[in-house]
Amino acid sequence: MTSKGPVVPRRIAVYGGSFDPIHRGHLEPVEQVRRRLGLDAVVFVPAYVPPHKPAGPSASAFHRFAMVAMAIAEYPAFFISDFEVERGGTTYTVESLRHFRAILQGTQVHLLVGSDSLLGLPTWRAWREIVEEFPIAVVYREPAGREECLAALPTELKGRFAPAGATPDDAPEGTSVYWGGNVPVTISSTWIRKAVVSGEALAGNVPPPVETYLRREGIYQVG
Repeated sequence: MTSKGPVVPRRIAVYGGSFDPIHRGHLEPVEQVRRRLGLDAVVFVPAYVPPHKPAGPSASAFHRFAMVAMAIAEYPAFFISDFEVERGGTTYTVESLRHFRAILQGTQVHLLVGSDSLLGLPTWRAWREIVEEFPIAVVYREPAGREECLAALPTELKGRFAPAGATPDDAPEGTSVYWGGNVPVTISSTWIRKAVVSGEALAGNVPPPVETYLRREGIYQVG
């Protein structure tokens, strides 16, 4: 019997961001989207430099990477990449997407993005190239619902929206933006940072290992 080589995933999604810190809204809703859209894996790619530096204290790339690794451990289809952290400096999303496409020959690489971030996509570096080259999986984050996105986005982007409920397997030709259909995300990293600083209970909004790490390392505490 000949041994089989490694299985090449058919579809993956690249999920970049600062994850400052990662929370429950980055996890189960993303898993819901992954399953509904038939994605074999989601690769979390913490940024070395947060694309939009938050007001107030923020965690280092080392701490943010560590917290993502802890948080995704219970999700077999979630992986983490140190591509941007090891690279240092600023890495644009289009560069990360092309990196994974190059190393995963035969795999369709999607961009996974929150609906609130999708609204800002036309301000990103090389956004038209992203839209032309990569399908987009959208995680619903309040208040940016599907109709709000369609109303606000430029015609060339909204024209790529697949019909509601469509997946990459059954969407009409020419469409490449897929609404994930997850339970909407209402929590934010901004709230988590403020809660940590004020000593407020996080009420299960971050995985227990992440909360323990936040408290132990004194992350976001000033002075």
